Amino acid sequence: MKTSYRILPLTLLVSACVMPPVFAAKVSTQLAKGVNMANYKTYSWLPPRMLVKTGMDENNPANPILKEVVGLQLAKVGLKEVADGADLQIQAYVFSEYIPQLERVLMGEGYNFDYGTVVATMGRYNREGTLYLNLIDSKTKKSAWAGMMTDSLKRGYLTPEDIRAKLDKAATEIFKKYPVKK
Repeated sequence: MKTSYRILPLTLLVSACVMPPVFAAKVSTQLAKGVNMANYKTYSWLPPRMLVKTGMDENNPANPILKEVVGLQLAKVGLKEVADGADLQIQAYVFSEYIPQLERVLMGEGYNFDYGTVVATMGRYNREGTLYLNLIDSKTKKSAWAGMMTDSLKRGYLTPEDIRAKLDKAATEIFKKYPVKK
C-alpha cells in the first residue's frame, strides 16, 4: 500500500516538471485619478535607463532603439516630441532578470519517509525583460499614466534586431491600453 501513495504524487510532480515552460507577456497600466490624457499634446524624453550588471545605465546602446519604438507609439496616440515646454516627460526603464525554474526532483528511498527523500534537483534559469514607461505631467511633476510589460527573453547575447523586436512588441502592447486614441 505504501508504494501506491508514492506513485501518484511522484507522477504529478514529474508530469509538471516535464512540461515546457509557457511564458505569456504580462502587461499592466495605470491612469492617475482625474487625469484626461486627451489634454496632452507634446512630450520630451528624460534619459532612458537600463539596469545592467554594473547598475543603471543612461548611455546604453539600446537607448536610441527604445526611443524610436516608443516614439512611434506616442505618435500613434497623437503626441508630438518637442525639445522644450512639453506637456509630458517620458521616463523609460528596461530591466532584465534571470528567474530560477525547478525542472526535476529526484526522489530516493531508504529513509523510510512516505514520499522518499529528495536526492537531487535539476533546474534552469529563464530570462525575462521588463519595459516600464511613465508619462509624467510636466506641470504637476506627477505620473499621468504608466505602463509596464514583462516577457521572456532568449538566453545569451541579444542582437540589436532581437532588442528592437522585443522593445517594439512591449511598446505596442503597452500602448494598446493607452486611455485615449487620437
